[in-house]
Amino acid sequence: MARGRKRKISTETLDQKIELQKTVLEKAKAKYEAEKDTLAELMKLRNEMRKEEIMEAVIKSEHSYAEIMSFIKGEDAAK
Repeated sequence: MARGRKRKISTETLDQKIELQKTVLEKAKAKYEAEKDTLAELMKLRNEMRKEEIMEAVIKSEHSYAEIMSFIKGEDAAK
């Protein structure tokens, strides 16, 4: 079975490639962190909006706070 020649790469070339890859990785990490922060902020905003919506529904409801909490907890109203 014939084998091809392996291309020799100098250590300087490898060092340059390593440094380039480190830079690429650092940029990707910074982008990831920024996107993660954006996602966290959006989720926080959504949760706040949901809390407000639930509170408005509770206030407008004809049911008592205890009845609503029992319903949410899945407790039987006949207790």
